[in-house]
Amino acid sequence: MAINRKFNGFFAEIFGSLLKSAGRFVLAFSIGTGASAVVCLFYGIPVALSLIGGLIVLGIAVALMSDSLFF
Repeated sequence: MAINRKFNGFFAEIFGSLLKSAGRFVLAFSIGTGASAVVCLFYGIPVALSLIGGLIVLGIAVALMSDSLFF
């Protein structure tokens, strides 16, 4: 019974960590896409190009993570 609790705690910790990281990526992508959409609307550029801004912000967020493979 005690072993089962250890495994449940282990998997819960891993899932919580993954969920927290995914939430950060979604938030970074959303902020980048939203800001890019405002710029696209201001300059009359098609709003579909705002996804590129979201990808750029997401790439910067991944590159600046402390435990990233880039450093």
